[in-house]
Amino acid sequence: MAPPAGQIRPGRYLAFFVAIVAFLYTLVFFTGDRKLTPKLGIDLQGGTRVALTARTETGEPPTRESLDISRQIIETRVNGIGVSGAEVVLDGDTIVITVPGENGERAKELGQTAQLRFRPVVGSAAADPQQQQPPPATTAPPTSGTSAPATTTPAPPAAGGATTTAAPQGRPAPAAQQPTTPAAPPPSEDVAQCETYAQLAKKAEADPQSVEDSELITAGKACRQNPKLAPADGAQPDQALQQAALATLNCASTTNDPLVGNDDPKLPLAACDQDGVEKFILGPSFLEGTEISNATATLDPQGVGYLVTVSFRPDGAATWSQYTASHVQERAAFVLDTEVVSAPTIQGAINGDTQITGGEGGFSQTEATRLANVLKYGSLPLSFESSEAETVSATLGLASLQAGLIAGGIGLALVFLYCLLYYRLLGLLTILSLVLSGVIVYAFLILLGRWIGFTLDLAGIAGFIIAIGITADSFVIFFERLKDEVRDGRTFRSSVPRAWVRARRTILSADAVSFLAAAVLYVLAVGQVKGFAFTLGMSTVLDLIVVFLVTHPLVAMASKSKFLSNPKLSGLGGAQRSATLQRQSRAGATPAAKEA
Repeated sequence: MAPPAGQIRPGRYLAFFVAIVAFLYTLVFFTGDRKLTPKLGIDLQGGTRVALTARTETGEPPTRESLDISRQIIETRVNGIGVSGAEVVLDGDTIVITVPGENGERAKELGQTAQLRFRPVVGSAAADPQQQQPPPATTAPPTSGTSAPATTTPAPPAAGGATTTAAPQGRPAPAAQQPTTPAAPPPSEDVAQCETYAQLAKKAEADPQSVEDSELITAGKACRQNPKLAPADGAQPDQALQQAALATLNCASTTNDPLVGNDDPKLPLAACDQDGVEKFILGPSFLEGTEISNATATLDPQGVGYLVTVSFRPDGAATWSQYTASHVQERAAFVLDTEVVSAPTIQGAINGDTQITGGEGGFSQTEATRLANVLKYGSLPLSFESSEAETVSATLGLASLQAGLIAGGIGLALVFLYCLLYYRLLGLLTILSLVLSGVIVYAFLILLGRWIGFTLDLAGIAGFIIAIGITADSFVIFFERLKDEVRDGRTFRSSVPRAWVRARRTILSADAVSFLAAAVLYVLAVGQVKGFAFTLGMSTVLDLIVVFLVTHPLVAMASKSKFLSNPKLSGLGGAQRSATLQRQSRAGATPAAKEA
């Protein structure tokens, strides 16, 4: 037979709670890495957080599909470079990369758009005019509509393919014959567009907020991707425009190129090399980097430093083979995000793997590995700019953790002191309930870190500290309702079920409001605020488990004990004295009413 409303069998509830705790800690001890520590965020253990904000050519918000693809590619890059414990999450239009420990600097390279394209070199010039040198004595005859390409010393071909050699890393590249400047031509409309772009670029470099991205991209394309730079029909290029486009390039600038991720592969391009040594006029792309199947960085067996070996998919290999066979002794540029990574001279038809070397000095290991990674793991469908790059040292993280624990300890101590002074025995039950709540919360933190990668950060700790007040508030509601029942003249034992029935509705309503607020905050929040909202919502749900399975049964058990129900111990003495005074007052008022 079921007990009356509010009446429960405390032993069953407590046994159910013990079973839950036992099950959780069984998972903690026998699954995953079996460590008893939750997964900490970078602000507690140190590391780097990089936020990459997506941008589009038109300024419109990016599509969800393109953002998901970008997140997957960046996550693949993270796994590929062997960074352990890193996380890549999508937060609105922003991809947040979190790398714990000392590998944070590598995370800043993971958001490269990495749109690799192969373009023919139409003309080139030294980035610094003082570095210009006369063309080498040995050059290939200029082709129609192009300037004479520079040549470099060929390296012995590697097994399975031919070798291409880039300009020496960090040194001035041999300058090619410049596009011949016509005799004082009148400024054309195209040259005027380059002047407009140069002015906007200088303005944007001084104050990035003063120029809209879409305006800068449009002006940049009109100048640096003008079809007259290298006409596809074989007509003579506009040499004045070539000079003007090259003049707009500031290869020493540290700001992002506005055309990164927005250049048109079907049009020519004026670009710098990654070292800021040489400027190029490049023809339309003849091969996309998506045709690359693999790229690896290895020591150069026939030279110094490292080289990058690139393998193509079948269609890409056929295109590359045909192009190299018909353009021997001409330069082909490997263009990564509008920057020329390498512009080697083709020494012969390449029918297998292609090796990219760094010239006389070769690539360093870091340079070769970085290049191989961005080639290997694909192109992002969007361009990104770094909107946040935060690095936290391990020492600072430890200090933050200690401060958070101290704040939580002080909060708990004040709650414990208040409960003991005001509720006495009921205060002890409150303390015990809070401790058990902490036990179950800790187990959830460990398991969520293993299952969904949840990391505890300072914002999450703040959520737990606030949750202490929410949990204590549930106890206060129950205990105050219990005092009201005792003031009405009921005993401690008979008051418990009635107080619980009435307090339960208020507790559920209050926790529901707290949970909804946390859920809305989690959906709308950005960055670390999500951690605060998550821990607050989780603590609110666990509060109900503790109140229903621990606090209520313990109070019911105390009410049935003669020793524990003693008014001096239970903290209900004041309520019982108030009930006695009310009875006496009513008893004294009855005879007076009869006499009247």
